Amino acid sequence: MRTGILGGAFDPIHSGHVAIARAALGALGLDRVLLLPSGKPPYKRVHAGRRQRLRMVELAAEGCAGLEVCDAEIVREGESYTVDTMAALRRRWPRDAFTYIIGSDALEHLPDWRGIDKVVRMTDFAVVRRPGLHSDELQKTARKLADSLHARIAVAEIEGLELSSGGVRERVAEGAPITGFVPAAVEAYIREQGLYLCDCSEKELLRRLKSTITLHRYHHTLGVADTAQRLAPRYGVDPLRARLAGLLHDCAKSLPYGEMRRLVEENVPDTDALELDSEPVLHAPAGMVLARRDYGVRDPLILQAIRRHTLGGEHMTAMDAVIYVSDFIEPGRRPFEGLERARAAAETDIFEAMRICAQLSSGYLTAHGQSPHPRTLQLLKEDPKTTGGAVHDGTT
Repeated sequence: MRTGILGGAFDPIHSGHVAIARAALGALGLDRVLLLPSGKPPYKRVHAGRRQRLRMVELAAEGCAGLEVCDAEIVREGESYTVDTMAALRRRWPRDAFTYIIGSDALEHLPDWRGIDKVVRMTDFAVVRRPGLHSDELQKTARKLADSLHARIAVAEIEGLELSSGGVRERVAEGAPITGFVPAAVEAYIREQGLYLCDCSEKELLRRLKSTITLHRYHHTLGVADTAQRLAPRYGVDPLRARLAGLLHDCAKSLPYGEMRRLVEENVPDTDALELDSEPVLHAPAGMVLARRDYGVRDPLILQAIRRHTLGGEHMTAMDAVIYVSDFIEPGRRPFEGLERARAAAETDIFEAMRICAQLSSGYLTAHGQSPHPRTLQLLKEDPKTTGGAVHDGTT
């Protein structure tokens, strides 16, 4: 059997990968192509877990005749090197003729592969041309390397697409659509798992939070995140985006006031003097800065919700309202007059609940001789159902 191998981190697998694998079947005369997600790439950081990446490859291969998924590197511990994988595949399918499919960018790095002298005895290579790269130039490089490595390297009549996994991750992080960039089933899985919304897993995020905020604040944060995730679907908000905003809404809470002020002055141009002079609310814009800088959050809806969770503002979105209210009503809050009314409203009308929370906050300040911030007054002045605040966030 003639077996092609298309390996990679597949973080995530995208439509270009699938197109190359399917084209290789005919162009290279293959009986099948194994899609081989790497377990732990030695020279690349991966963002999704190995089982998540394997599942995305499985979803991408469903219904594609001739494409099979190989988990050889996923199940093996340690770093993933092709020399070890090819030895395992040779033992598993000793009679197969293997062709390893690589991109033109990887071709010049072949001499640096671990055990390349052994790899070339176990498999041929087929090179896929990068869009815009001249074929003659690629053929010349392939012949030179084939001679020096004593390898069988052919340039396939296949041109890759202008797609990259990094580009897909960027679009997800920014809240941009990825329809067409990845197979539909992979897109749904990314959304269901909340992948690529920031630069770390939730486990790592929680570890970092626990080391930077007080234990009381940490438990409050979990309560806000859980509440936001539960309420979000009722109001057209992506629950995992809402959860991330909830987890990071107080990430700057334990910073010294001077450091918070510096962060905000340097990075949040719409902050006013009243906000800068108020330590109890300054952690909101500071948290937006940390979420972007330290956790890699780039979705403007998530960042805005973090920034607005203390004072609110004009034209509050459904995401803004969910985080604003969740911070107010999370289960760990000590009972106070009006809390249960806000909680009840949140179950049916997030904007009404938001107004109740803002009214209660403003009343508390007034009773203690302080004036509510203009942003909060602006929130109370508007009817979100008529000003556009209740429009769909575009996150689901």
